[in-house]
Amino acid sequence: MTSATFTQEFASWLPRWWSHQLYVQDDWKPVKGLSIALGLRWSYETPFQTKYGQQSEFDPTVKDPVSGLMGAIVHRPGGLAKSDLNNFAPRIGVAWNFHPSLVFRSSFGMVHQDIFATGTNIMYQEYLATATLQAPVGDPQHVFRLSEGPAPFQYVRQPDGSVPFIGTNYSSRSASWWDPNMRMPYVLNWSGGVQWEFARNWVLEAQYQGQSGVGLINSWDINAIPLNVSSDINVLNTIFQGTQNYKPYTQFGSINHFSNYGHNTYHGGTWRVEKRASAGLSFNAFYTWSKSLNENEGDGADGGVTFYNRRLEKARSSTDIRHRFVSVMSYDLPFGKGRRFLQRGGIVNHVFGGWQLTWTQTLQSGQPFTVGFSGSPYRYLPGESRPNIIGTVEDAYTPGWTLGPNRFPTAAQNPYLKFDAFSYPRAVHRGQPRPKHVRRTGPDLDPALAREMVADSRAPALRAAPGRQQLPVYTAEFRQSGLDI
Repeated sequence: MTSATFTQEFASWLPRWWSHQLYVQDDWKPVKGLSIALGLRWSYETPFQTKYGQQSEFDPTVKDPVSGLMGAIVHRPGGLAKSDLNNFAPRIGVAWNFHPSLVFRSSFGMVHQDIFATGTNIMYQEYLATATLQAPVGDPQHVFRLSEGPAPFQYVRQPDGSVPFIGTNYSSRSASWWDPNMRMPYVLNWSGGVQWEFARNWVLEAQYQGQSGVGLINSWDINAIPLNVSSDINVLNTIFQGTQNYKPYTQFGSINHFSNYGHNTYHGGTWRVEKRASAGLSFNAFYTWSKSLNENEGDGADGGVTFYNRRLEKARSSTDIRHRFVSVMSYDLPFGKGRRFLQRGGIVNHVFGGWQLTWTQTLQSGQPFTVGFSGSPYRYLPGESRPNIIGTVEDAYTPGWTLGPNRFPTAAQNPYLKFDAFSYPRAVHRGQPRPKHVRRTGPDLDPALAREMVADSRAPALRAAPGRQQLPVYTAEFRQSGLDI
């Protein structure tokens, strides 16, 4: 065996938070047709800590007892960050009926997000003890044979219950660092639009909506080798052979720093037309043109080309749908009792009455995705590397692309992108940051014809219970499944 890792838990991870909110709101109508809603929310969340103070974090100013180098895991009770009391979130909404058939609506709101924890066992190193048996960096020898088993080792438990790392290869030793200035992240929402009743039961609406997530919680590995560590190829070749020895803190593999790194934005314009239900028909259709940008796709750990230039990760989000059109229609067929035709009961009403035709249609552009690569003849420093694109994004598409005769397996489908539109980045270089391409999708059609039937308790088969009861029996539905290319 060239390496083996053993773990044992010496404590229980018991995080503790208190969350408090206060909220006031008032509605004001200064003149006829104008309504203003005002609100203010205050939020507070106590800093992260555990029930018995069994928590860990990295401190660059403390000497590591394992390696003797600066930078160590410490175990201090109490909150890991300062109290953040400045969390006031205003809200305002305006509705102005300035014409009998026209209404202007606008709003602005700020919402704080609870921090809590995005995973389990965070800030818990050395209470979940780790022992790694592995040869030093650059040593190809095995550490033990399976037939012989590993050499004996013993965890050394400290008075506070923690157990320092055991081993000589520090690449598997990790640490976490909670930003002492951590604050509650927040989301800003704002919108404005006009509704116009241009005909009886018909409404046309135009609306703009924006959103921004500020100070979202992410963690980055700060123990990363800078990309500009050297331009000398001989030095770089030496680094490639033992990257652990050139990290800022060589006694750790990764040091995950939790802070308010995340940010995202959304801007969208929507045009909508609606026919309110009348004469058995209702209709709603809208088109949205929008753009969504972010620097990370989710909570928790983040990664990218380099920690030292996180702005390289800003790009269209994977949920960015640039164009989206949706239409929904419902129509009560005019047959049967209480409707225009065949207004009678009995078998005629059971067969022809009560039917409803519905229609749902979605047309949208595809979601972005990131292109990666493998098999490069060059070597790169640790971190994400991405291919270079030759020409424009449009040049990378396969003209007249079709799926081909094989839907499965995916590898047998016709390639959507041209391979010769990309190239490997040069040695050490990272390629272009987070390139995005669009996946084309076809329409999603969902027509349905449905009828709900009831059985009357006066029927002989249902006379067990007294009184008249109506029981739903079944819904007959005929659908065409969606098409997604």
